[in-house]
Amino acid sequence: MSEFRMIAISSELANKVRETKLSPGYGHPVTAKVATGHGPCRHCLRPFAVGRDVRMLFTLDPFDGVAPIPQPGPVFLHEMECVRYAETAGYPTELVPFAAVLDGYDAEQMVRRREMVADGSQEATIREMMSDPLIEYVMVRDGKAGCFDLRVERREDY
Repeated sequence: MSEFRMIAISSELANKVRETKLSPGYGHPVTAKVATGHGPCRHCLRPFAVGRDVRMLFTLDPFDGVAPIPQPGPVFLHEMECVRYAETAGYPTELVPFAAVLDGYDAEQMVRRREMVADGSQEATIREMMSDPLIEYVMVRDGKAGCFDLRVERREDY
């Protein structure tokens, strides 16, 4: 069990995207195609099976409800229903082999620290970043494409 919450998109949001085939808050049409890359799915945080899984591409503002300035970008979701990643399960093991950009944000939505991790030390680096009391949360982004993967926050009950 981790001292941090690994926050994937909500099941409510994932279901809405699957049902409406529209990007939440933007109304852009969703595109569904067989995966050509690992992803991951922003709901279950599992990599896609390239050439097999169908993934839905849509626009998401990962800062919605977290910070006032929108920063939308492209994200993927399994076309078929999947189980949301457990927030207290620690950094997703299946994502460790993939490089990540870790952006530590303060309360003013300013990046206080940015780290590129490609050696499997994502969770240790997040722990180190979150030891800075000015960092409120970490946005994890794909190390190649730069798009949002998940948000990390401190657990209040830990």
